[in-house]
Amino acid sequence: MVSATGAVPRRAGPWGIGSAAWILALAALVLAGFWKTYFSRLSLADLVTHLHAGLMLAWMAMLLVQPWLVRTRRMSLHRQVGQFSYGVMPGVLVTALWLSQLRMAAAPPEMFGLQAMLLYLGTAASAMLALFWGLAIRHRRDSALHARYMVATALVMIDPAMARLVLALLPEGVRINPSWVGYALTFAVLGLLMWCERGAPRGRGVFRFVTLVFVANFVLMHVVPGTQPWQAFARWWGGLAG
Repeated sequence: MVSATGAVPRRAGPWGIGSAAWILALAALVLAGFWKTYFSRLSLADLVTHLHAGLMLAWMAMLLVQPWLVRTRRMSLHRQVGQFSYGVMPGVLVTALWLSQLRMAAAPPEMFGLQAMLLYLGTAASAMLALFWGLAIRHRRDSALHARYMVATALVMIDPAMARLVLALLPEGVRINPSWVGYALTFAVLGLLMWCERGAPRGRGVFRFVTLVFVANFVLMHVVPGTQPWQAFARWWGGLAG
């Protein structure tokens, strides 16, 4: 999150060196959301799940450490830590797809529809992570764009964590689509980020683009999983693990 000249941004925007507070809040949300399904039952999780969780935690740690290194002008260390993203993010994506395949293969017939939906959600989240991270790397010499795209990778984590938290807290008998809550929070954060940086001289279009990506996925998640082509893909994908 630094320019090619090594210059530090003058203003601690919510997307750059001032992002630590809300990324810490996101980390707390992830811990709460995944507490019931993962953190409280570590001994029951398989190796692939542990590997994926470890890589995701490493990515969140990088999102916290990198802005701090820029703020404290430790630019050499910032660049060195950034090199780890070339291993961490591909690892996150590969293990996410691996897990989705194992879950699809293990789903009983009566759970096929739900698992096909979860497969779409996981695949779409992985695609968004890859897109935002790829754009961050492409613009790594432009701090205004690079930092915003890195923040966008953190936004992808809101829905999976919030959806699990909603399901854990819902009273018995109450039915609600948890992704509506997760996406409502995501759009609220995006709206706040755009408002906070409304006077920024560069990079304001990034969060508008990110919002369009999330809107498109929110629409597609209500359409794609129920189609025959997707269900055929889900059967094929799960069959590869057999």
